Amino acid sequence: MNKFTVRFAQIVLFFLILSQLEACQLFKKVQITNPKNPGEIVEENFDKKQINIRIPVNSKFVFVSGQEIPLDSPPAYIDENSTTMVPLRFISDVIGAKVDWVAETKEIFISQDTKEIKLQVNNYIALVNLTEVQLVSPPQIKEERAFVPLKFIAQNLGFNSEWIPETKTIILTK
Repeated sequence: MNKFTVRFAQIVLFFLILSQLEACQLFKKVQITNPKNPGEIVEENFDKKQINIRIPVNSKFVFVSGQEIPLDSPPAYIDENSTTMVPLRFISDVIGAKVDWVAETKEIFISQDTKEIKLQVNNYIALVNLTEVQLVSPPQIKEERAFVPLKFIAQNLGFNSEWIPETKTIILTK
């Protein structure tokens, strides 16, 4: 074998090993607090392609695929209709949705892939892909921030949601 063939074989072998290592890292194991038993630490595997968001109500932190992220806005809260309300900018950033805010009319436009949601502050009617939907709780302004109903937004953008009443935590997965 000549030097070129040996070097080429080394490069191919390097990329083969690299691709196998990447395949092994497809799942990331992290330690988190068990939402059903706050004193218990558990290890969970998160698929890097899956989004896993834990939002403890009234907390200044959220957990995205096991990583603690501080909120730069007021925390999620539960309103008088038992609806979990979250800061619009936070949830759109975490789930990767595009948001447009029209200050004059207090309208909110959220889009992701083929879904388009139109909301308006204090309005119980939303539009999802031009279809009217009745809201349990409308978007609100609190501490100069727009808050939206989490479950409504998440489910209309394809997320599954789970409520853990013991810890007042919402878990979103997609």
